[in-house]
Amino acid sequence: MKKKTKNHVFVFAVIVAFMVVCYATFAQPLAYKLATKTSGNEWHIGFTNAMRSEISGNAKELSPLVYSETSASFDIYLGSIGDAITYDFTIKNMGTLDAKVESIYLFPTNETSDLVLFEVSDLNVGDELRAGQSTNLKLKAYYNSASDSKIKTGNKSVTLIVNYSQK
Repeated sequence: MKKKTKNHVFVFAVIVAFMVVCYATFAQPLAYKLATKTSGNEWHIGFTNAMRSEISGNAKELSPLVYSETSASFDIYLGSIGDAITYDFTIKNMGTLDAKVESIYLFPTNETSDLVLFEVSDLNVGDELRAGQSTNLKLKAYYNSASDSKIKTGNKSVTLIVNYSQK
């Protein structure tokens, strides 16, 4: 019975993650068009570069990082204490409106029992991004040595959402 429950939880998590990615992918372009039509200005912020910058311990990339302006995905293996992979993202304001970071979300959020945890750095709520300017963000995935899970290797899908507002 426990195995079935775990499978159902995994399927539910995958479906929710897919829904969040779809929302983020389709909502942002709609906002760009709305701003362009109503104000004569353009709202266009997105990833312009992404790459793996650091790998620690026995961590492995199972598939390379793939990204677009609004999303990124990767498949990694973390199996022991000290395993970590860090990705660097460049975010550019390609529009004509100045912006500021309204919120940064990781979904699902980190739980103390998770074997794989994620950490965002180099970008904070309130940071400004002027028209034409770029900024950087780091996303680190690391093995949680404090986890009490009986599973010894971890997989976890995560969605990173950075919301901007007009400055």
